[in-house]
Amino acid sequence: MARARAQINTAALAAAFADGGLHGTSIDRVVAAAGVARPTLYARGGDKDELFALAVEAEVERLIERFEGGVGQIAAALDEYVELDPGARLLLVTARVGASERVERSLRRISLALTSAVGDEEVAAVLLGGAYAALHGGPSVARLARLLPSRAQSGPPAGIWTA
Repeated sequence: MARARAQINTAALAAAFADGGLHGTSIDRVVAAAGVARPTLYARGGDKDELFALAVEAEVERLIERFEGGVGQIAAALDEYVELDPGARLLLVTARVGASERVERSLRRISLALTSAVGDEEVAAVLLGGAYAALHGGPSVARLARLLPSRAQSGPPAGIWTA
């Protein structure tokens, strides 16, 4: 009977790379986290740069899946992600240091998807910046989101004539 093909656990890869990034993480740590033999890891994922890019791409997809609902729901999902998922550190901190073009493209997808989900580039920037701040001990993303004016409140009050 044929053995099932080993699959690379990209969440485990993301966790392995989260603290040290590409250059600060040893390949031995990546192999241990992947849970497969080194030859299998290289055969399925490529070299360390490829494995890093694979981890970032998969983590971007996992994050983007959380962008559903209104601003408040997305903010709560970002808080949960920052609190519970080591991939948050990978995407918000370590992947951005000396990133390849492939990794940069993946990271740009976060802003584009978040902007599309909330319908406003500035709100998306506040939420993403809030996630970074929350990761470093700042206020929660949900708390920052509550400070954002609603679209109904933007602009001059109704009934005021403007030139």
